[in-house]
Amino acid sequence: MTAPATHTFASFDGTPISYQTLGEGPPVLMLHGFSGNAQINWFGPGIAQKIAAAGYTVIAPDLRGHGASPFTAPEAGWPRDAIARDQIALMKHLKQKPYAVVGYSMGSLSALRYHLLSRDGGRLILGGIGDSAADETNTDRNTAFRAALDAAIAGEDTPAAKAMQARAKATGGSLEGYRGALSSRLYTGRDLLETFDLPVLVLTGNEDLDNGSGPKLAEIIPGAEYIELTGTHLTAVGDPALPEAIITFLNAGR
Repeated sequence: MTAPATHTFASFDGTPISYQTLGEGPPVLMLHGFSGNAQINWFGPGIAQKIAAAGYTVIAPDLRGHGASPFTAPEAGWPRDAIARDQIALMKHLKQKPYAVVGYSMGSLSALRYHLLSRDGGRLILGGIGDSAADETNTDRNTAFRAALDAAIAGEDTPAAKAMQARAKATGGSLEGYRGALSSRLYTGRDLLETFDLPVLVLTGNEDLDNGSGPKLAEIIPGAEYIELTGTHLTAVGDPALPEAIITFLNAGR
């Protein structure tokens, strides 16, 4: 298979967003997790390549503030729902509607926001999130990320700060970009998730409770399916069952 092609487009507010494409077939929009990028989340583990080989066009952006899509404005300077709106702008730029949207962790939160705002995407695949995604009053995870990033920006010598610094170095992102991106790490209320009317698959590791319970999230979204993977929040993305489940779910709609 050929290597993915890299492109850049101007999003709704003119911000340059980088994205990669691979394969031919129905378009599958793939959204990576917080402090990651498309390479680390999708191409490095071979997930994108498997989906492309199954007959789909993978469209995998580096989310705003991450990787090759730098955006270092402070959190207050981020447009509301900026990351989800970037995906709406990307699909408009491509003159397509996604056959499916696949997310992992914050990418799944963004996939929910994308569908909420656009009602596009024939199928949703949500990896690495659970029912805390439906609790708009739960700020614990964002608060922890902010504290770690603030410590890293201040140059503090703590494990959390060092982890954020290492992550930015590994992915080409910036601490300031991650800090701002937290404004787009939004939960979607239970009442709104209950209005979703499309096939949905939820996937979490058997040791992953970082974002609540995957099975309970599947109970909230009408008709959603749940599949358990092996691993923690960080390692479950490497479970071979993940791409297998994604491809099976994609094929079920063709």
